[in-house]
Amino acid sequence: MSVQEYIAEAGPEPAKPQGWLGLWMRFGEGMSAFFFAVMFIGFMIQIISRYVFNFPISWSLELCSIAYVWVVFWSSGILVSERKHILFDLLYNRFPPRARRVVAIVNTATLGLIFLAAMPGVVDYVLFLGRRTTMLLKLPMDLVYSCFVIFMLAVVIGAAIRVRRLLGREWQAEL
Repeated sequence: MSVQEYIAEAGPEPAKPQGWLGLWMRFGEGMSAFFFAVMFIGFMIQIISRYVFNFPISWSLELCSIAYVWVVFWSSGILVSERKHILFDLLYNRFPPRARRVVAIVNTATLGLIFLAAMPGVVDYVLFLGRRTTMLLKLPMDLVYSCFVIFMLAVVIGAAIRVRRLLGREWQAEL
């Protein structure tokens, strides 16, 4: 299958959300762009300081690492829907639509419940990390890793929304 055939089979890209959901998505995109820019600027500072001035700066590597963690978890949880994540659908696509609906409901609900069950332990651990700081920038570790709590919360909410849609009248659009 060629790339063009694959894109044609996927269908048109859905319309951008409007209202509060559209505002939330634009905010999420803006935050992702901000974290990526921080990572890029830290990377450029390191390159210039090391190769132009022959004076490496250690804190820029830490800044890049923190921004990378944030951009990955923020984008994965807030911006990328479950249907856009990489998945192994060799068997899934062979099922008829009603069976795919059942599989999608079970998979999505299971994922949401697992993340919900893990949430208290993760929150507790992230709060525990607040006792420590990063080595160079002296940022509290709970702030650095709070993006994982946001990611988990977004996955739980996204799973609940998807299960609700799969149980609704327009469920075919969610497959």
